[in-house]
Amino acid sequence: MSAQKDCEFLVKRARELVSDDPCAAKAWLITARTLYPADFNIQYEMYIIELTVYQPTVWREISVITAALGLVPPNHEPTKTPEDLGRVKTKTRKGNDLRLLPCTSKAMLPFCLQLMLACFKLRAFTDNRDDLSLGHVVVLLQYDWPHGEMLFLKAVDKICQQGSFQYENFFNYVTNIDMLEEFAYLRTPEGGRIQLELLPNQGMLIKHHTVTRGITKGVKEDFRLAMERQVSRCGENLLSVLHRFCINEKIIIIQSLP
Repeated sequence: MSAQKDCEFLVKRARELVSDDPCAAKAWLITARTLYPADFNIQYEMYIIELTVYQPTVWREISVITAALGLVPPNHEPTKTPEDLGRVKTKTRKGNDLRLLPCTSKAMLPFCLQLMLACFKLRAFTDNRDDLSLGHVVVLLQYDWPHGEMLFLKAVDKICQQGSFQYENFFNYVTNIDMLEEFAYLRTPEGGRIQLELLPNQGMLIKHHTVTRGITKGVKEDFRLAMERQVSRCGENLLSVLHRFCINEKIIIIQSLP
């Protein structure tokens, strides 16, 4: 027989014996390893037998001995065998997802956007007010629209409950026409006259308009002009807009993650 067939035969014999006579199976594998020390299949089979046959027995014996000697404190969880640990690991892995994606911006960016959205949702919809996370959610929901419309309406409801909303990056990254219309409606009497601070440095603008033209007229005019400019951007490539969001706001995004 060739060396490969010899190895396969020795491994096969060990597998046949392992359930009835683990010691004999190990003897076959020791012989095989002596004859073919570089063969991976033999090394792997020895590892499997050691892991599944001998280690659980050793750990059970250690648990019995330590308990008999009083080395395990009362109400202390017994030492787990590798079998038990394997079961626990299997449970924790349930639902995990391994994805293999091409290393391209077109493939990676949508996946990253979904991950960020999942993270920011945890902070945006808690009892505590977090306008920054809520604003990030609005920006990210533009991707794959209108699948996120229900979550967007939930965000709008939260803003209405608060009575105000501040997110100075709104006009930098929100170009979805449906969202723009909804936010424009919130400023109207029918929409509840929600106080929206969406312009950069709007606090300074409010002070300026209080002195010059009056707070209501000035801020309304700036908001209207900003909305008109934003509507003209609705044709921009959304992935490019969201890519700029990820790059330009990287520090704020990292600080905002839960």
